[in-house]
Amino acid sequence: MFSVLPYDSHLEARWDRFVMSESVNGTFLQTRRFLNYHPQGRFKDASFMLESSGTIVAAFPGILTDAGQWISHQGSTFGGPVISRNFYTAERVMHIMECAENYLKGFCRSVKMRPTSSLFSQEPTALLEYVLEHRGYTRNSELSAVCTLEAGKDPLENCEKTCRSVFRKSQNFNLEYREMTDAELPEFYRHLNNLESKFGTKPVHTLEELLDLRHNRIADEVKFRALWMRDKDHANGEKFVAGMMLFDFKQTNVRHAQYIAPNEEIREFQPTTAMYINVMREAAQDGISKFSWGTSNGMAGGALNLPLFKFKESLGAKPSLNLIYSKEELLG
Repeated sequence: MFSVLPYDSHLEARWDRFVMSESVNGTFLQTRRFLNYHPQGRFKDASFMLESSGTIVAAFPGILTDAGQWISHQGSTFGGPVISRNFYTAERVMHIMECAENYLKGFCRSVKMRPTSSLFSQEPTALLEYVLEHRGYTRNSELSAVCTLEAGKDPLENCEKTCRSVFRKSQNFNLEYREMTDAELPEFYRHLNNLESKFGTKPVHTLEELLDLRHNRIADEVKFRALWMRDKDHANGEKFVAGMMLFDFKQTNVRHAQYIAPNEEIREFQPTTAMYINVMREAAQDGISKFSWGTSNGMAGGALNLPLFKFKESLGAKPSLNLIYSKEELLG
C-alpha cells in the first residue's frame, strides 16, 4: 500500500528530482519549475505523489475544475501518471493506479489523464496503457508526427519531390536563419497571434511567459529560431519570414516544434517550408535523433486537419500518437 502526498511547495525539489531523474516517463513539462509558470489562480492545483517507505513511486500533476473533473494536466501537453523506474512493473503499476483512484474518489467525480507519449518516454508505454484501459478508462488519440534524423544526412533528402522544389525556390532569396534575440521575440509573437484569425487558435503562453521560460524556468530546454530575408526597402534592412519555439527533450533526444509563426504577407515563397527545413538541419547537426511536429487535431483529437498532416508528411514525417484517458464516474 502506498501513502499519498498532496503537492505543496516544500515538495518542489523532491518532485522535480523524481520526474527528471527517477521516472520512466517524466519530462520537464511535468516539473514544477515548468508548471509553476502559470500564475496563481489560473488553475486549482490538485497534484499529488505516491510514496512507499519514503520513496516516491509516482507523481500525478493535476488540476481540479469547477465541475469536479481532475485533469492531468491542463497546463501542459503531458501530465501523468509519471511512474518510478524501479516500480514500472505490471503488479506495481496496477497498485499505483488503484491507490491513486481511491484518493481521487474523495474529491472528484471524473478523471482525464494525458500520459507522456511513447516518443518522449524512456521505457515502452504499453504497460501503462494496458493498465489504464483495463481499469475502465476510455482512450482517445491525437495524431502527431515525427521525423527520424540521421547524422550526416540532410533532412531535405527525406522530403517529397514537390517539397524539395518548394524549398529550393526559397533559396533564391537572401535568407538568414538564426537565434532570435529578446528584442525580436515581440515580432515573432505578433505573427503568432495573427494565426488566430486563420486557424482559430491562440498561443497558450503570453510574451512575458515566453521570456520567463527562456531565461528562468527551462533555459536549457527551450530554443527560439527565426528566418529573416534581407530587404533594402525595409526599415531594418531585413524582413521577418518565420519564427519557431522549440523544446528539447534530452532524455530521449527529441526536438519538438511547439510554435511556428510564418509571415503571411510573404508570397514569393513558402515561409513555413523554408523554416522547417532549416530547423531540422540544425537538429541533425546537433545530433538530435527525432524531430517532433505536434498534433494535427482539434476537438480533443476528434477532427484531423488533413492538409496540415499531409504537409508534415511531405517533409518526411511519420505518424505518432498522443493518448488521452478518461473515466467519467469514479464514485463507487
